[in-house]
Amino acid sequence: MNLLQSILESKWLERSKRQLGKLTGLHIKVKRFTASASEPKRVAMLLKDQGIDLVIDIGANTGQFAESLYDFGYRGRTISFEPVPDAHREISARSAAYPQWTVAERMAIGEKDGEIEFHITDDTKFSSVLPIEDSYSAHNTKSAIVKKELLPIHQLDSVIDKYAPDWEQTTILLKIDTQGYEQQVISGAAKVMAKAKGLKIEIPVYKIYQHAQLGFYETLRFVEQEGFQPFSFHVEGVDLPTGRVNTMDGLFFRTK
Repeated sequence: MNLLQSILESKWLERSKRQLGKLTGLHIKVKRFTASASEPKRVAMLLKDQGIDLVIDIGANTGQFAESLYDFGYRGRTISFEPVPDAHREISARSAAYPQWTVAERMAIGEKDGEIEFHITDDTKFSSVLPIEDSYSAHNTKSAIVKKELLPIHQLDSVIDKYAPDWEQTTILLKIDTQGYEQQVISGAAKVMAKAKGLKIEIPVYKIYQHAQLGFYETLRFVEQEGFQPFSFHVEGVDLPTGRVNTMDGLFFRTK
C-alpha cells in the first residue's frame, strides 16, 4: 500500500507541476544533481574521463561554457575566441579569475585570414558572419541584427601556435559554436581537427542562418567520417512559439 501511495503521489506531483507551469509560465523541476540532470556537469565529467587538458573554445560569447567547466572541476587550459566587441570585453573580465583560461585577441575564426563583415544582434549569442533568417528574427526580436561591423578573421591553424605553442602535445577538445559558420571554421582548422580527441559542435536541426553549409545530416556524416563517436547531446535553441528545436549541441570523442 505504501508503494502504491508513493506512485500516486508522484504522479499527482508531476501533474501539479505541469498545471502550475501552465498558469505561471514557470518550469519547476527538482532532480538529483547528477550527470543526467546537468549538461555542464556531464560535459566536465566526460572531459575528465577522456583526459582533456586543452579546450579550444570557438564562439565563446561571454564565457558561459568555459566558466561552467571550471565550476564543475575542470583544471586544464582553455583558449577562448570571440569576435563581438561587447562580448569580448565581458569574457575578458570573466576569465580574469581563472589562471588557466586565456581569451585570445578579438577575432572571428574561419576559413581565411583577413577581415570579414559580421552581423551583430541584439542578444550577442545570435551574432554571426551569416545573416539570420528574417522569418526567425520576426518573432524573436533578440536575434534581430542591430549593426554590421568589419572584424578580423583568422584560420585556427594560423593562430593556435601563438596561444598554445605546445598544442600538439596536449589532449584537445575543440568546441565550435559559430551560428551557422561551423563548416568555415573546420576548413581553417585541418591541423587542429586531426589532433583533437573531442569535438563539441552546434548542430542545426532547423537552419536559421542564411547560407549555412552544414545541416543536421551533414554534421553527423562529418563527425562519423572523422572517426568521432557520440557521447552527449543537449537541446540548445528552441523556437518558442512552435516548440520546434532549432539547434542542439553534440559532444563527440575519438575512442581509437
